[in-house]
Amino acid sequence: MTFCFHVSFNRMKVKKLPMILALHLKRFKYMDQLHRYTKLSYRVVFPLELRLFNTSGDATNPDRMYDLVAVVVHCGSGPNRGHYIAIVKSHDFWLLFDDDIVEKIDAQAIEEFYGLTSDISKNSESGYILFYQSRD
Repeated sequence: MTFCFHVSFNRMKVKKLPMILALHLKRFKYMDQLHRYTKLSYRVVFPLELRLFNTSGDATNPDRMYDLVAVVVHCGSGPNRGHYIAIVKSHDFWLLFDDDIVEKIDAQAIEEFYGLTSDISKNSESGYILFYQSRD
């Protein structure tokens, strides 16, 4: 008996890069054994600067740099409970919007929203949607 092991990969390449790039992090997963969605609070270190490398050979400006300009953060322990806040870059500083409260924060404070470093299920504040703006 012979076996043929063929590895195949599917790949998408970007031909035209957007001016605003929105990235959605998977923070919720349906758990069959629980019959409900649970929050995935694992740590995702997202950069303040981003360069995309998955562009096609004929892409216009394939070395385009992006800067993080906003983060939507989910605060809470699950998809059906919690709260959303937004962190937005304005000129050279960051603003945290929490309902009617707006406060200025340091860029280093964004690290607090990367997620948890362990699998402990607890209340967490995790970056959920990232917005990057092209420098061009």
